[in-house]
Amino acid sequence: MTLPRLHPLSEVASTYSIPLRSLMERACRREFDHIRIGKRRYLTDDQLTAFLAAHTVESRRARDLAEAKARLARRRRRGAAARAA
Repeated sequence: MTLPRLHPLSEVASTYSIPLRSLMERACRREFDHIRIGKRRYLTDDQLTAFLAAHTVESRRARDLAEAKARLARRRRRGAAARAA
């Protein structure tokens, strides 16, 4: 078994330009999963990925394109089913 890499919150804050105080306060309120060893707090690779995914903002254009693709796929399925009948 290999141990996960631990990212100190100070490193995460500086890497992603997040105020360390804000990150620490949110960790104390248990707003995201993390590891606490003594007074220090860390994120594993998986926890960091989940943290970033939870704070990823999708553009309206990307959402509109995804909805249009889904509509076209439904329309194609209905057309294929009607031709098969």
